[in-house]
Amino acid sequence: MTRKDEPCGCTRRSFLKGSGLTLTGFSLASLFPEAFIRHALAMPTTSDSRLLFIFLRGGNDGINAVIPHGDAQYNTTTRGPIYIPPSSAINLNGYASFNSGLADMMPAFNAGDLAVVHRAGFLGNSRSHFDDQRVWENGAPSQPALLNGWLARYVIEHGLQMEPNLLPVLSVQPNQPVILRGDAQFVNIADPATFNFSLAGIPEPSRSKILGVWQSQYAQLAGLEPYGPILSQTAVKLASFVNVFESWDHANWDPKDPDNPTWSLFPVSTATNPDDPLGPGGKKFAAESYDFFRNLKVCALAMLESNPLSNSNATRVAGTELSGWDLHSRQPVRHKELLSWLAYGFRSLRIVLSGQAIDPRSYTSIWNKTAVVTLSEFGRTSAVNGSTGTDHGEASCLWMQGGNVNGGVYNCDANTWPSNNTMFASGDRWVPVATDFRAIFWEILRDHMGADPAQLESIFPGYTAANLGSQELGLINTV
Repeated sequence: MTRKDEPCGCTRRSFLKGSGLTLTGFSLASLFPEAFIRHALAMPTTSDSRLLFIFLRGGNDGINAVIPHGDAQYNTTTRGPIYIPPSSAINLNGYASFNSGLADMMPAFNAGDLAVVHRAGFLGNSRSHFDDQRVWENGAPSQPALLNGWLARYVIEHGLQMEPNLLPVLSVQPNQPVILRGDAQFVNIADPATFNFSLAGIPEPSRSKILGVWQSQYAQLAGLEPYGPILSQTAVKLASFVNVFESWDHANWDPKDPDNPTWSLFPVSTATNPDDPLGPGGKKFAAESYDFFRNLKVCALAMLESNPLSNSNATRVAGTELSGWDLHSRQPVRHKELLSWLAYGFRSLRIVLSGQAIDPRSYTSIWNKTAVVTLSEFGRTSAVNGSTGTDHGEASCLWMQGGNVNGGVYNCDANTWPSNNTMFASGDRWVPVATDFRAIFWEILRDHMGADPAQLESIFPGYTAANLGSQELGLINTV
């Protein structure tokens, strides 16, 4: 493997910028890894499973992503200029179709590795981006203002954050997502290009002297004498983590598409993936997409570098986001473009995580250990608006792929989506919820990530009282 070993010439300020932190927002809680300030009484992890999430921020139009062509109410009258005829879509089960922008998801679907779940959400959503994003991330619909994530609660309950893990959880997006906020604090990389304050390549004794400076600085902070030893240890751990991150050399990791060796699986510039109508699917990756693919690449790399379980890095949860789904106007072209980026990312993840990429590093396959899943705060209205777009709705769709995922279409067939009774149920303008998102994600945590059933109410409070277990779909192969 190629690795950098040049000294870093950056500053602590550039590191803070790259991590999404500012000096004014720097608190003890955000600085210290959880293991140094609170040794949680949690079982040490024995799970070798991984979860990678992608939040589609803005509210994805599930109706034009996974199209219910079997519903007579999906027609040119209700959808107007955004209507997609069956001939322009990809048939899935004779009732539901994929938007053609999702073509790159078809290999995983045909292999039985992709679950397509329609009508996911929660009852009583406010159709406010801020409130409903928080609910999807905090797992508590009755507390839309709660800034404590269900995935953070799982990590703490399951003990993933305990020593010796340097990096059990990684978020790569502009801001720390609510889903990973809580009693523990996890690393968020706002910009991988500037998250590089490192001691890699600095020889001894200089390296030890620099570490000593960190230790003495934190140990002597006025008014914080009781925390001196903790701060000193944290300084070493922080430097060690950033060294690990730099050792991945993400900027020079460029796995190629086995079907087209000139194409990068994670396009980050016109040099890696120029606009080419003759390229895979006639792809056109606008510069706007590069940050998404760069962030997704770092998430994948963290998980690949964490193999085997004994690795002291041991990243088991990672996530990023893709924004821009709030399409109140001019939806058709833009929606298909966003879906094509998501689908290409899904395909790229499947290739690299299964060891099929053209890659000199030759990572071992972790496909059977990994689940990749999307979230989005709500769907869109069933009827088109006057600006060739859609407005805030209720249920939407999500996708999950992995080696032990029970693939197929859920909640979108003649039995679960009866024609003339779903798109405008009870006279509303949106598709109602069939499966609470908490039922979906509890299945993933329990059956894929090994969560103890006793942790259920701590992670998703009120799950049992709401009888959400009856909505579970069997998305994970537990055999």
